[in-house]
Amino acid sequence: MQISLVSFTRLPSLTGLRFFAALGVFVCHAALLTARDEGGWPPPVLFLLGAVGVSLFFVLSGFVLTLSAQSTDTARSFWRRRIAKIYPNHLVVWVALISLFRWAGMPRQDNELPHPAPSWLGDLANALLINNLIPLPKFLFAGNPVTWSLTCELVFYLLFPLLIPMVMRLRQQWLLIAAIGAVAATWVIPLISLGLHGQLLPHGFMNGRLTAPQFGLVYGFPLSRLPEFILGMTLARMHANGSVGRIGVIPSVTLLAVCLPLGIAVLPAPFYFSAITIIPVALTVRAVASGDAHGARSLLRTPGMVLLGNVSYAFYLVHAMILAVTLYYCSGWGAVTSACVAFLVALVASWLLYTLIERPCFQRLTTVNHRPSSQPKQIAQSPITEPSSQG
Repeated sequence: MQISLVSFTRLPSLTGLRFFAALGVFVCHAALLTARDEGGWPPPVLFLLGAVGVSLFFVLSGFVLTLSAQSTDTARSFWRRRIAKIYPNHLVVWVALISLFRWAGMPRQDNELPHPAPSWLGDLANALLINNLIPLPKFLFAGNPVTWSLTCELVFYLLFPLLIPMVMRLRQQWLLIAAIGAVAATWVIPLISLGLHGQLLPHGFMNGRLTAPQFGLVYGFPLSRLPEFILGMTLARMHANGSVGRIGVIPSVTLLAVCLPLGIAVLPAPFYFSAITIIPVALTVRAVASGDAHGARSLLRTPGMVLLGNVSYAFYLVHAMILAVTLYYCSGWGAVTSACVAFLVALVASWLLYTLIERPCFQRLTTVNHRPSSQPKQIAQSPITEPSSQG
């Protein structure tokens, strides 16, 4: 993978922003599980906070990987770092989850949609993070259901060595056009899905206006989410070149708060999951990065927020399982109390995963031993932050 070096500044606020993306997913699943206990469905705005969080993760991933790309890097070393980043935490959480639901007999309450019980083969496919590529109900939400987004990320990583030279060769005057094209692609996919007919998803999901094929195409199919990753790559070039003005963080977040309910009110359900919020999500990432580059004060880069951002990947992996366990064994505490307890337990568990598994495994798996006579080879590390893999 031969690429051109991209100039960058250290952007710790992007790390802190990752935690807010993970928090949106947590709120979504907490609302979903507590509403199910009461036989209902959460309001679409609350539920779609999770979709916003996932979209933010995808854009951030493309942004950070592009800024941290090294001219001396190779596809093999890039893939090795990405695998070292994703799999150790995932496999530890997978074993814990399978132990609970397969061997301890706890009901699977953490699944996002009603569907047939996952098979053992589906759970094993999830351990490899390939189950989302198999379009069968017993595979789709097998294992740890939130890891569907990791399958998307793995596809992005696989394509990154092919995409990065094309993005690097874009002239400055074409960057905005490329970003607009990525946004347009995010809108075209749900437009295409309107022609997909099938069984409506049950239990009031998206007010009963979404079919299973539509949901599978616009939400979980990796290539459908690729434009968000490419948009992040293009935004990184804009940031590095200092091209195109930026909108501040507060206006960007305000726009997000307006677009989400407005889009739900006027557009068909397939547009809810990324299309209606992709522009404010992109503006937010650009604004946060530009704020750091210009030395603006930011809560996101305080030590506490950077720590939360660092553990956000582990938090994403464990939160649904811990929510399900808490609501199952502590159902008499009330929904809000149980969700708060689950949040605190998930934070502790994610810190332990990050400290004991993620960080040491990444360091060990990305360290290359050389013969004494050879020159040490630089292992390309992200000087900004390790990009997230969630959902």
